[in-house]
Amino acid sequence: MLGIGIEKIEYLEREKDLRADPYSKGVRIDVYVRDSSRVFTLEMQCDDRKDLSLRTRCYQGLQDISFLDKGNLYRHLPESYILFICLFDLFGKGLPVYTFENTCREDRRISLNEKCRKIFYNANAWEKERNPERRVLLEYFFGAAVNDELTRAMDEQVSFTRNLRQWRKGHMTLEQEIKLQASYAYDDGFSQGLSQGISQGISQGAFEARVEAAKLMLVNNIDAATVSKCTGLSADEINQIAEGNS
Repeated sequence: MLGIGIEKIEYLEREKDLRADPYSKGVRIDVYVRDSSRVFTLEMQCDDRKDLSLRTRCYQGLQDISFLDKGNLYRHLPESYILFICLFDLFGKGLPVYTFENTCREDRRISLNEKCRKIFYNANAWEKERNPERRVLLEYFFGAAVNDELTRAMDEQVSFTRNLRQWRKGHMTLEQEIKLQASYAYDDGFSQGLSQGISQGISQGAFEARVEAAKLMLVNNIDAATVSKCTGLSADEINQIAEGNS
């Protein structure tokens, strides 16, 4: 997307939580990546939120505070890239990419050189993108079919994640199952029944969620080893589920 080479990714975190201190307002970034001298934060945006431009100020500030809190000096601040991949045109000018760097208003030839870039990608304008690699990616984000090895690999991962949606749904309903079991135990009026009801609800609900996820993954021809790794079920349990599906 940036058209630059990255020597080695030293740190990658999804759903990175940035905040100045435990009590301050924080932001959750989709992807946070660092190499030897640069930091990259990435956000995917489907809805046209009017505050994206202002959010870059918050992202940059929290990013720098996080680095300086570790005893680093200003001159050691890494080069920073804040990326928004949007499914809409935030600025309404029809460009596929909008790149912002601070320059002097009185003389545009003078750069502030604070080593920070804010970049907004507009997937709707993918046809106007001249860089072939970026064009393919923007076209894929726009919703087109895969066109190369990278987007094919991305699409396979997307499909795999969607197949786990039913599994995640099972985990989301686990708390309801726990509360239901607890209420039954409470109605009986026995503290022991309350404890057992919660324990059984957790165990049974979690197991059923994993079984449903395994069934869904097997139906979509995901190999047994991967199913076992994702669900935590044993090979024998996976084989029993596969036999039950056939």
